[in-house]
Amino acid sequence: MTDNQHTAPVFGVFSTDAELRIKVWDNALVRFTGVSTEAARGTQIQELFPEIESRGLLKKFRQVLGDGTVEVLAPAFHRYLIPCPPQTPSTYFDRMLQRTTIAPVVENEEIVGVLVTIEDVTARVEQERRLAEELKSHDVETRLSATQRLASVAEVEDELGLVNAIGDSDWRVRQAAIHGIAKRAAPEAIQALLQSVRDDHRNLAILNSALQVLSMVDVDTLPTLIEFLRDPDPDLRMQAALALGEQRDKSAVPDLIEALKDENINVRFHVIEALGKLDDVEAAEPLAGIAESEDFFLAFPALDALKEIGDESVAPRLMNLLSVAGLREPAAETLGELGDETVVAPLAAALNATEIAALSVANALTRLYQRFDEEYGEGDYIADLSRQSIQPSGVRHLLSALNEVEPIDLRPLAIVIGWLRGPAVDRTLVRLLGEATVRTEVLEALTRHGEGVIELLIDRLESEDFEIRRAAVSVLGRLGYRQATPALIKVLETDPMLRVEAAQALARIGDESALDSLLNLIGDTDGSVRQAVVGALNSIGSARMPQLIKPLLRDERPLVRESAARVAGYFGYENCADLLLECCDDEDERVRQAAVEHLPYLEDERVSNVLAKKLRSDTPRVRAAAAAALGKLPGSQTVLVTAFADEDSWVRYFAAQSLGRLNNPESVSALIKVATIDPLNHVRIAAIQALGSIGSQEAIEAIRGYLQSEDKDLVRVAAEALEGAN
Repeated sequence: MTDNQHTAPVFGVFSTDAELRIKVWDNALVRFTGVSTEAARGTQIQELFPEIESRGLLKKFRQVLGDGTVEVLAPAFHRYLIPCPPQTPSTYFDRMLQRTTIAPVVENEEIVGVLVTIEDVTARVEQERRLAEELKSHDVETRLSATQRLASVAEVEDELGLVNAIGDSDWRVRQAAIHGIAKRAAPEAIQALLQSVRDDHRNLAILNSALQVLSMVDVDTLPTLIEFLRDPDPDLRMQAALALGEQRDKSAVPDLIEALKDENINVRFHVIEALGKLDDVEAAEPLAGIAESEDFFLAFPALDALKEIGDESVAPRLMNLLSVAGLREPAAETLGELGDETVVAPLAAALNATEIAALSVANALTRLYQRFDEEYGEGDYIADLSRQSIQPSGVRHLLSALNEVEPIDLRPLAIVIGWLRGPAVDRTLVRLLGEATVRTEVLEALTRHGEGVIELLIDRLESEDFEIRRAAVSVLGRLGYRQATPALIKVLETDPMLRVEAAQALARIGDESALDSLLNLIGDTDGSVRQAVVGALNSIGSARMPQLIKPLLRDERPLVRESAARVAGYFGYENCADLLLECCDDEDERVRQAAVEHLPYLEDERVSNVLAKKLRSDTPRVRAAAAAALGKLPGSQTVLVTAFADEDSWVRYFAAQSLGRLNNPESVSALIKVATIDPLNHVRIAAIQALGSIGSQEAIEAIRGYLQSEDKDLVRVAAEALEGAN
């Protein structure tokens, strides 16, 4: 027999009539007792075994007969019902240990006898006894192993071994005992555990372990803990409060509220913490009263508890605490969690009065802003009220606090400062661009501050810190004022690491004076720079552009021709049409691709034929570009269907996408075929999506068929396409 297993349970069964005369006496009992079935039948149980009456067990039978209850005789208390030797030799016991259940036998709603089952638990208890001896070992590994084995047993007769183990000096033993008791949650074990708390509540190891168990079990311990809460010993009352908080049973709230009057301040402290954990608004009013008392020892936990409970109605009662130096910070924090717009002015007044309040008020205001933004989409309302209420002294206090706090605390200060206005605020915000922890908030604030910060930001473009320079470029672009153009052009020309950001900023500003500098970089070897430059040129869209771009379409540098084709095609410049069409046959593949992609924007009758030719007879990349471009030309479905025979999967993919964009039911049959037989999933997916875009009856029926596919990706896309089609 292994340590985590028992032998199969052995049961004996007998029944009696209402006079306790035996009617059934099974073979197991014959084997247990040596009394034959014939000798037992018809005899009263107390005649067979007089010890049952002398040990007071007969009354259990009469109680079952009288009340119809079920009685269980546990081996830990009664040891056995019927005296008999163990089935196998035992080291500890000369008589079989039995777990006995006595149940009523009912006929026609009348109790006519009892049914008794007797389980032989000797082997089980013997194993527990051996493990209990090991639990007393001086060797911690032996104790740990014994505790783990005892905890793994599904059922034990005596939980006291594990209960005692929760006070072990080794945390591993305590942890194993905790999990064992919590796993079984046997009521007798929990009662023993509660008794250990009563008897030894000053032992921190036992106490902490017991609290962990009580927080994990689903057994009603409330009456006992409430009894402890009224015990003469203040230490036990304190531990009862701790346990009630961990239990999270709100029915304890009335008793805990009553315990707020306890004569012992430490008990009241833990009662307050427990009420916070129970999170019941019934406790809000008395807790607010404790906070108002300004008793620092109790007001702190009371404010924390109120924050946990979240009852907004008590917020007005806490405003006066902002003027109490020792309670200002927790009061502000609680108001940030509970208050509405009416707490902004009192918070600002505290900030205006003293620099000490700066961080706590900033934290409260930012939390209030966040709540209003999340709940109502009105965070800016809190920012506006704050701006109106914070006086110059409050601004100075916020700015001074920046020099005193740790980097982790900068964020709330930076956010509130960002709501304010004035030269000192602007200078501070620009300086904070160097602080990585608040850079995002500072960027947003500076963007709202407008023209007044431009020169300050331009100065930061000379910073040795790359991140500061990048942040300054970003804000200048967001602000969009043309007076920043010369400085951004300088960055574009002299700072290779920031060319992309500078081009993007110039795109936002849209100042035509940046054209020449941008055009000088149109053929930059860095693809991201070229993309940003093309985007900026397209954004500016000057009347000079057609003439500036035209010669670049014949530039000797392929990268220049590629970018020029993207600009000319984007605008569809009429004066560049011939050259753009020529670019479709350029020796450089990237130039051809760029030109083909943008041909649909030309209003020229030659476009369709050129794209059809490119779809048939160029490189895979250019053919794919032609397939995508044809989706922008109505009437192209016939030539696109021919692309389904292309050997390149991306040509087929873009052809399917384009047919979906053209939305012509005539292409449904071809799309169904591709969705069914194409060897590559991304092409089949594009075809199913195209069918969903067309949405004809034939397309919908085809899509439904793919819902039965074994391929999960196809099933998902088909479901999405079907939803879109409907």
